[in-house]
Amino acid sequence: MGTYLWQNFLVDNKIKNRIAEKIWDFYSKSKCQALIEIGPWKWALTKLINQISDKFFVIEKDPSLKENLSKIMNYELWIMNYLEGDVLEIDVEKILKLKKLDSKKTLVVGNLPYYITSPILRKFFWNWNQNFAGWIFMVQKEVGEKIKSDANKKSYLRWLLNYAYDVQYLKTVPAKAFKPVPKVDSCLIKLWIRNYELWIEWNDLIRFLDLFAPYSRKTLWKISKMVGKKMEIKFEMPLQLQKKRLEEIDWNDLRNILKK
Repeated sequence: MGTYLWQNFLVDNKIKNRIAEKIWDFYSKSKCQALIEIGPWKWALTKLINQISDKFFVIEKDPSLKENLSKIMNYELWIMNYLEGDVLEIDVEKILKLKKLDSKKTLVVGNLPYYITSPILRKFFWNWNQNFAGWIFMVQKEVGEKIKSDANKKSYLRWLLNYAYDVQYLKTVPAKAFKPVPKVDSCLIKLWIRNYELWIEWNDLIRFLDLFAPYSRKTLWKISKMVGKKMEIKFEMPLQLQKKRLEEIDWNDLRNILKK
């Protein structure tokens, strides 16, 4: 990819090894059966993780990097497991099904380019049924701080990701660990499937966020007055929540708002 797709490549060997250890630990403890890497970092991590699973797949858009993969994996695996194309257009779950693999036993990893981080996350997490065993990926530090489960300021993406997963901020990765050096630090994030239900309807959550998230700086009461006419269903707004902002409420508060 390189600067052609505005991606910064990880070059710090210590950090690469730590990430590989995290992936190996997650994969083995979760008893996964497949491993997918999105946007291999000039194969920097691929070299360390391709033997973790005999069902190891890479998704890469830049055709110029394809030849290098054959030097890392044997030819048969290269042909079978190299998926060339835009991750936003590839139907990953369909491919897994054709190979008789279960997405819920698949770990996905990647160094997500800053400019398409949100589109990639929305693609994989827009439908709460699209469950993978887990994710370990690199994102911009500011994004990571906003989507982790214990984030103080809860973004739209934070609610989206945390619906079916717990999100943990693992490690800050300094800009100097990449080449070319970006202007901001990155971080490593881990997601794993929740083992309990939230008892909130997914479609109700999306409707609520679509209406309220654009006005996140205002109180819930003011927003409800502004968007009242647009509501297909009426959301209850308990008195104790009316003066709060969207970023200040938790899942229990949402349950009270979205209850029918």
